[in-house]
Amino acid sequence: MGRTALPAPGDPPRFQLTLYKGIAVPRITRSIALALSAIAIPVALTGCGGDSGGATSTSTRTEQVSLALDWYPNADHAGIETAIVDQIAAGEGVQIDPSVPSDPTTNLMQAAVGKKDLVITYAPELLIARAKGVPVKAVGAVVPVPLNSIIARTDRGITTPKDLEGKTVGIAGVPSDTALLDTVVRSAGGDPAKVKTKVVGYSLSPALAAGKVDAIIGGYWNIEVPDLRAKGVPVKVFRLEDYGVPTYDELVLAAGEDTIRDRPEAIRRALAAIAKGTTAAQADPSAARAALITANPDIAKGPLAAQLAATLPLLVANGKPLGMNVAAWDALAKWMKAKGLVTTEVSGSAAVDTTLLPEASR
Repeated sequence: MGRTALPAPGDPPRFQLTLYKGIAVPRITRSIALALSAIAIPVALTGCGGDSGGATSTSTRTEQVSLALDWYPNADHAGIETAIVDQIAAGEGVQIDPSVPSDPTTNLMQAAVGKKDLVITYAPELLIARAKGVPVKAVGAVVPVPLNSIIARTDRGITTPKDLEGKTVGIAGVPSDTALLDTVVRSAGGDPAKVKTKVVGYSLSPALAAGKVDAIIGGYWNIEVPDLRAKGVPVKVFRLEDYGVPTYDELVLAAGEDTIRDRPEAIRRALAAIAKGTTAAQADPSAARAALITANPDIAKGPLAAQLAATLPLLVANGKPLGMNVAAWDALAKWMKAKGLVTTEVSGSAAVDTTLLPEASR
């Protein structure tokens, strides 16, 4: 049902629905992996152990923090890679060791059992995991706004989501596709029943570029739109939060509850470094670009400047790098329950721990 290994690092990301794409799935078809995650979580939680250790930190020792990314380093990771490459993390007394997992659907399980100190995941996926009893919490927002979107070809006469009536929208093929698409179309005064869908799996952006579909849902507007426009594809973006979907943190740093309890100083230092790295990346986009290329030499360099220009302004909400809006988490949890994306009550605010963030980010 879903891919368990990432494609070559030079491939353009095929990010699927951020919302409800499975537990810690890559932006690629994070949604497709939801079915896999439902199976994998109970199995993974039977394991134990980790590579972090629980030793108490001192003021002089350098803390080691492992970090599982959601994808190969890209514009969304500008703050993280700037913190590492530009030695900001070293200045905070922490060594952050990022890795790209061969199976990103396991990120939250890796955090839950302590095999990774920090992982990147998505607010909806974290709530789904907690609804299943997985002991993980969000400790900071890497990108505090939705990036998932509907991307439509303007040469197909689509100027509002209502114009999707009678058109074909490429989807990954999971229930969240329908929940999001219906919400957006209804919000624009359209009838979702009149919108056709076509399952294209990983090939969201290629299907749109080739004209096989009129629009897609699941593409990250800050990443895929610059890439599509660079290829000459005329597109328009409908951001989910503008059409009835509650705002949410697209990418979050999550940790297992045991790690939060046992290694607070290590996590605190890592978050402080990433917060400073985020501020530094915003202040110097050229340095952020250089840091990403150092971290990922195979990154597609053509659209990178445009991707950074779209991404960097998003990384800090209300002047608080890594800051999270607890009320927004509660609103998201309520919406997910109403749409049947979780079947049990789950508290958004209980899924968030802001105590380890720098004071200015709380």
